[in-house]
Amino acid sequence: MEGTVMPFDVIDHTADTGIRVWAPDMPSLASEAVRGMYEQITDTESLKPIEVRTIAVEGIDATDLMINLLRELLYLFTGEGRLVQHVEVDSMEETAMTAYAYCEAFDPGRHEIRTEIKAVTYAGGDVQKTPDGFEITVIFDI
Repeated sequence: MEGTVMPFDVIDHTADTGIRVWAPDMPSLASEAVRGMYEQITDTESLKPIEVRTIAVEGIDATDLMINLLRELLYLFTGEGRLVQHVEVDSMEETAMTAYAYCEAFDPGRHEIRTEIKAVTYAGGDVQKTPDGFEITVIFDI
């Protein structure tokens, strides 16, 4: 098919956004990463959490653990219609974590959706030890 004109063009499209999060310890990094993700979705200050969900995740390392936590908490919104105001880490080991997610049911009349996140990706995601604690960059597919 040399010389054949294809009936389509490839277009560049930016479909990602991301956050860089830092905290003094891993439980705080997890909590702040969740807050950072949900601040992209909505104004978490306006939420009135009336429901607490226990979230348990595992990962092969710290980065995988953080990505899996964010994916699980994104599912609360996309799959169950719950917005998360904040998370408290109950226990955290190198490859496992249990946390409490404080949620409110999404009400389109009351909650503004800033950005619709479709997925949490591994692109650029890597938990790093810093002189002040820990840091992670997370890219979201929007």
